[in-house]
Parts: sequence; structure tokens; C-alpha cells
Amino acid sequence: MPLQSIVLSGHLFLAREPAELAGLIGAFADPPTRILLGADGLTTTLLSAWTRGPVRVGHADHRRVAAAEAPAGAAALLLAGDDEELIVRRSVLTGGDGGELSRNVVVARPVLSATAEQCLTDTAAPIGAALQATGTGYRRTVLDAGVRDWDGADAAYKTYLMWHGPKPLAAVTETFNPALVPAVAGADLLAVGGRR
Repeated sequence: MPLQSIVLSGHLFLAREPAELAGLIGAFADPPTRILLGADGLTTTLLSAWTRGPVRVGHADHRRVAAAEAPAGAAALLLAGDDEELIVRRSVLTGGDGGELSRNVVVARPVLSATAEQCLTDTAAPIGAALQATGTGYRRTVLDAGVRDWDGADAAYKTYLMWHGPKPLAAVTETFNPALVPAVAGADLLAVGGRR
């Protein structure tokens, strides 16, 4: 699917309270889906284990925008000033057969790390793997999860922050192909507001 299918206006970046987030993740029927959504490690590694094959960037692009023009909520999560320049990266991760695994949006503060900026603007490699390869470890905090649209089907998503020391470096949201990652959820997910 071309990157035009990743509509930035459809991604609201927000942080939920831990109990609410746990409820949203716990409402998914499939245990591997719950593990993927709750994990604060490398998504690429988890998807590779899930598919038992390689994961690569199928398509990616990025642009620089003023914080005020970033997807809704991202600049606030990053503690960025309105005039600060952010990188907005869209990407599609694919498996060995070329099938889509996830559609991703990353909003980042390049001013915090030149190494991270290089990884964010290199559209050939997944960000997490690229950062690991440079020898830098960035802590992650899962902020949100739920269900959103994937070409007319319900798809699981998660949003997390990547940290550079004590400062938020990047807000990441990943939406997973429902043909791979089951998004079957009970009524509990809808009741706690996990659908967008």
C-alpha cells in the first residue's frame, strides 16, 4: 500500500493513565496481540519472531515541520515549543514476502540527538534497529493502545515514547495489519474508549 494510505490527520497522539492503558490492552482476545501492544522493546524484533522471518522497511518518507504542524498531540508529548522543528516520518514495515506488517508514524525532536536524527531520516532501516546498531539504547514507554482503521478493517495499534535520557525524543504510533495481528476485542475495549 502506498504511503498515501497513512493519513497523518488520523493519528492522535495521547498518553493514557496506566490503569486505563492496561484495560485497553487486556481487552484484546488474542494473547500475542496483548504482548505486542504492551511490550516496550523493539517492535521489529517482535514482528520478526511473530512472522518467523525478516522485517524490513517497505516504504518510508519523512519531512520537517514546525511543532504546531505536527500530528495532533505529538508536540505536547515531546514537550516541543511551537516553533521547534520536528521530523515526521511515515513508514510501512514489510515481511520477507513483501506483505505489510505495520504502518507507522514517528514524530521526533532531532535537536536532541544527531545520531537519532540520522536514523530517523534514513528511510532504509527500521528506526529501533538502526538506533540499536549505533550502540545507543533508547528507553520506551507505551502510552496508548486500541483499535483504528486499516482499509476498512479493525486493526490494533499502540503509541509509545522513545526517550533520550530524561527527555522525550520521539512519539511513535504503529498500526498492525489485522491479517497478521488479530484485533479481535471484547466489548470492554469499546467501553473504555480504545477505538478511534
